[in-house]
Amino acid sequence: MLEIAALNPSLSVPLPAGRYAMKRVPLASRWLPVLMALLLLSAPPAWADFDLHVNLAATDPGEGGTLAVEQQLYMKVDYRSDIPLVFAYSAYSQGEKLEADFYSGYPQLQSAGEHEALGWIGFSSPTQIDELRVEILDANRQKIGEIAKPFTFFWKQTAAATGERPKAAWVSQLERYEERQRTLTVDPFEQRRRNLDGLLFGLDFVSIPLYLLLQGYTLWRFRGRWRDLAAIPLVSLVPLVLASLVGFGMELRYWVVFIFRGTPFALAYLIAVWLGYRRMRKLGMGRNEGVAN
Repeated sequence: MLEIAALNPSLSVPLPAGRYAMKRVPLASRWLPVLMALLLLSAPPAWADFDLHVNLAATDPGEGGTLAVEQQLYMKVDYRSDIPLVFAYSAYSQGEKLEADFYSGYPQLQSAGEHEALGWIGFSSPTQIDELRVEILDANRQKIGEIAKPFTFFWKQTAAATGERPKAAWVSQLERYEERQRTLTVDPFEQRRRNLDGLLFGLDFVSIPLYLLLQGYTLWRFRGRWRDLAAIPLVSLVPLVLASLVGFGMELRYWVVFIFRGTPFALAYLIAVWLGYRRMRKLGMGRNEGVAN
């Protein structure tokens, strides 16, 4: 059993000793209260305002076990906290974080109080680990602590393993609990993320027809250097479209995402070129009128 407790931050600033030191550094002693105040203000206040106890209570399967690739290792975390928490799970081997072919559940906001949380990790290729870590985050996804546990485990390629494996009773119980929590708990961070994703999707969706119209207009109306400038977005977008048709080993939906995300930038560039073109035309017309007068 591992346990982490948040402690009040302790600040220590050496003071000049003796009358001689005070005479030697009067400027330092004069500014010392200001420096101490700045240090106190910069210290994270949340750490001093709540009590936090977390431990990795159980795993399914246990240490030394083996799973087939694409099967999940479940973890039960017991915690007591005055603030909502989020847990992020990871696996290590010889001190290195394993990220290749790694996947885990989305970090869910856990309510304050004394509760249990369920986490899981998995690998899509044969892997050996020797340590589990659980990052402890606050509701804004700022890291406030971490626990680590030596844990030898294996994922192996097994042709006979198909479908979901049998789970421990506490896994099924916590899955039902987490499902209820998702419907009852409002996660402000997740809500902001969804709002931002919706805004970006709407921007991408609207920018596609606007870009096509403006791209066609600029190529039709512009001449010379301005037409060359207007054609620059095609240098990046056309190869992406052609590559999406070939694939190059990547699914079509990923190519579509690249094109989708790149269109707003191409539109913003064309708008800047169009505004510059209009500005130069007005300046040119003004000069011509001045010469005529």
